[in-house]
Amino acid sequence: MKLDPSVRERYPDFIAAYAFVSGITIEPTVEGLVERKRQVFGDLKARYGAISVLDVPEVKAYRAFFRAMGADPSSYRPAPEYLLRRALDDRFPAINNLVDSCLLATVESWVTTGVYDSDKVKGQAVTTLAKEAEPFELIDGRRLSPKLDEIVLRDDEKLLSAYTLGDAKAAMVTQETSNALIVLWNAPGIGRDRVEAALNAVTTYARKYCGGHLERSEIL
Repeated sequence: MKLDPSVRERYPDFIAAYAFVSGITIEPTVEGLVERKRQVFGDLKARYGAISVLDVPEVKAYRAFFRAMGADPSSYRPAPEYLLRRALDDRFPAINNLVDSCLLATVESWVTTGVYDSDKVKGQAVTTLAKEAEPFELIDGRRLSPKLDEIVLRDDEKLLSAYTLGDAKAAMVTQETSNALIVLWNAPGIGRDRVEAALNAVTTYARKYCGGHLERSEIL
């Protein structure tokens, strides 16, 4: 994956990272991951359970970044905030072992972590800026366009994700997925150490809970 220099020109504190993982086996869940979730959720409840989510500094950072890209964070809630709320309410999403690993890394480290079937990615994946109205279908079936200069992930043919909207259906992980591209994005105020922690966590989870082999990873 590449990072278009124009992204840092507009958002100087933005950091992107990625990992390619091969040989994955997709399962509804695995016991080790279930136990790891319990540990993380217990830690989150101890840390944030007695305060308003809106007072959490990391939540404020993501909401400010959404506004910088022209999005209302109350309508398009940032993924780390959404996942924290779900964890505190015991309603954390359960999709499959790979997606759940990425969601867990997101809420642990405050770094948005998306995952894509790399066999559906055409050519080079690039984190760049949206330059025109380009509707794409989200995983939930909605068809929306990112705003001008919103951070997006695209390949040679299509959008794969938009920062404030979420991931495209075109490259979503399915039962047949065996190779994955994992992409991590921060918000200004979420430092490189958090990105490193999220990258380490998600690659560990992909190996430990999904049977994957790390081909390469990098912070850009």
